[in-house]
Amino acid sequence: MKNITVLIKPSSSDCNLNCKYCFYKDSSRNRETYSYGFMNDDTLESVIKNTLDQEIFSCNFMFQGGEPTLVGLNFYKNVILLQKKYNKKNIHITNSIQTNGINLDESFIKFFKENNFLVGISLDGPKYIHDSNRKHYNDSGSFDDVISTIMLLKKYKVEFNILSVVTKYSSKLVGIIYEFYKNQGFTYLQFIPCIKEYNRDCKSIERDYYLDSNTYYKFLDTLFNLWNEDVINGKFIEIRNFMDYINVIKGYNPTSCGMGGFCSLHTVVESNGDVYPCDFYCIDEWRLGNIKYNSLYYIRRNDLAKKFFERSIYIHDECKHCNYFKLCGGGCRRNQEPFINGIPSHNYQCESIKKFFDNNLKKLINLAKYYI
Repeated sequence: MKNITVLIKPSSSDCNLNCKYCFYKDSSRNRETYSYGFMNDDTLESVIKNTLDQEIFSCNFMFQGGEPTLVGLNFYKNVILLQKKYNKKNIHITNSIQTNGINLDESFIKFFKENNFLVGISLDGPKYIHDSNRKHYNDSGSFDDVISTIMLLKKYKVEFNILSVVTKYSSKLVGIIYEFYKNQGFTYLQFIPCIKEYNRDCKSIERDYYLDSNTYYKFLDTLFNLWNEDVINGKFIEIRNFMDYINVIKGYNPTSCGMGGFCSLHTVVESNGDVYPCDFYCIDEWRLGNIKYNSLYYIRRNDLAKKFFERSIYIHDECKHCNYFKLCGGGCRRNQEPFINGIPSHNYQCESIKKFFDNNLKKLINLAKYYI
C-alpha cells in the first residue's frame, strides 16, 4: 500500500443544515446509534497516529460530515499539531474538507490557507435551485450564506471546488446551473446524482429526488454537450464526471471508485473511532472495528473487510459483454442494491450510461486526443 485516504467524520451525522436529500442522515437512521457526537482529542490522536504508522508514501486526511466544521477551529489546529508529531517517516500529507460553508469565518479560512487545505463547498446552483433542498432548520435557504463564504475563500485565495448534488428537479435545469457556475468563475465541478435511501426498492427511484434512467441520461447528455462546446472553444472548466471518462480512455485510473469495477475499500472513521469501508455504508452491518483498539492494518484486512470487497467484484453477464464496461466499471455499489444471496442487482442507471456513451463516445475520444 503506497497511498491511503482516511475520511474522518469529526461531527458524526450532526449538521447545521436540514437538507432534504442527505444520504448520511439516512445512513445514520439505519444503525443503532444515530450520532456519536463530536470526536474527542484521544480519538483524533488514535486516528492520526494509527494512519501514519502504516507503510505508506502519502496520505490524504479528508474531513466530512454531517458538517465537519461544527467541532470548531481548534480541532483542526490539533490535527496539524498531531500530524507533525507523528509523521516520523516524512509521509506526504494532504488535508481536505467537504463543508456546507455556513461556519467558515475569516479565522477558519485563514487557517485553511496557511495549512494548504483543499475546501469542497456544497452548492446546488443558483439561489432558487439551491434553496429548494439545502435549508436551515427554520426552513430558510442557505444560498446567501454559502455565497458569502465563497467570496471569502476567493479573497484569501484558498483552493476550493464545488460539489453539486443532482436531484430529479435540478437535473432538468442543468443548463442554468452550469451557466451560473461559469459566471461565478468556478473552475472545478463535481456532480453527484442523489442516491436511493436504504430499504427502498428500485421502483422508488421514480419518486422524490432520485434520477430514473431516462432523467439521468438527459442530465449527462445536456451537461456534457454544453461542456464539450466550451472545451472546444478554449473555455475549460474541469468537471470530474467527464474527466474520469477521458482519463480511462487515455489509459489512466479513474478517481471515482464506482468506475473501477470493484470497491476500493475506503477508510471512513466515525467520531467515536468506528471504521467503515465506504461513506455510503456507515451502518452497523459493515463496522470493521475501532481505530482506538484495532490497528488500521488489521481493520483493512479482516474478514468483514474482505467480504465487503469480494461482494463488489461480481460482474453480471450483461456487463461482461458490454462495450462500455471498462469505462463505467459497473457503477457505484449503492446503485446495485439490494444484494441478494451476495449478488448485486443490476445498476439501475445502466441504460442511461449506455445511451450516453452511444451518443457521445466519439466526442469523448476526440477530447482525449486533442483537447485535454
